[in-house]
Amino acid sequence: MAIAVIVGTGLLGSSFGLAAKQAKSFTRVIGVSSPAVVEKALAVGAIDEAMPIEKALPQADLVLLAQPVRRILKLIETLDPMLKQGALVTDVGSTKVEICAAAMKYITRATFIGGHPMAGREVRGPEGASADLFIGRPWVLTVDHSDLAGLISIFGARPVLLSAEAHDRMVACSSHLPQLLSTALASMLNGRDLKPVAGPGLIDMTRLALSSYELWEDILATNASNVDDALAGMIGELEQFRVALRAGRGVQAFDRGNRFASDLRN
Repeated sequence: MAIAVIVGTGLLGSSFGLAAKQAKSFTRVIGVSSPAVVEKALAVGAIDEAMPIEKALPQADLVLLAQPVRRILKLIETLDPMLKQGALVTDVGSTKVEICAAAMKYITRATFIGGHPMAGREVRGPEGASADLFIGRPWVLTVDHSDLAGLISIFGARPVLLSAEAHDRMVACSSHLPQLLSTALASMLNGRDLKPVAGPGLIDMTRLALSSYELWEDILATNASNVDDALAGMIGELEQFRVALRAGRGVQAFDRGNRFASDLRN
């Protein structure tokens, strides 16, 4: 058994801690975060104790970086002298190319595996954390690592092996584009009194718009090219759909959409 250190005890970090403690994967789980956040993580039982990073990292057999992307990038530059030789370092950042490149440059004492659990909620912080958050969810790893893959499988997640580049291309369409479409729809409708006729369709379509720009700013900035390509593709699809509807030929787009939605759910 070993010691895990979670740097950033928000929703994902605290959920990792809860899942690890439920599975009894580590002898101790140490949290590193701001005083207010780490206190909440202690209160929900996600960590056993809190420590400053310079005291926690030398003890860690596994380090989970669970901060926003740009904070992870900045932290990676300073980690190496504090790490135990041979430790395993991973992260939960929503983009991977810049993080993995930084880790390759700055981390020499430990093994770094880029990671991204495809799980989350609109509720941020330890208050929304759950040991069940990862059950049935894909968890991308950028390197085949049996120990880490085994750990996240115990949490109920599905390990998926992808290069950092492939990950960022794919999530631009599977995660970032849905967020932007939901936000754009809600922004367009803002100020219109639609509550009297709002059904589950509108509620479902605008759920992601509840997320804040603060949460997404780093993600969009570090995957800008792929996001731009995804938006360009979506704009082109909408233009073609508009033309087809004017000509009474909308059935083809509905059929294609139906096939994708059915395959996704199967």
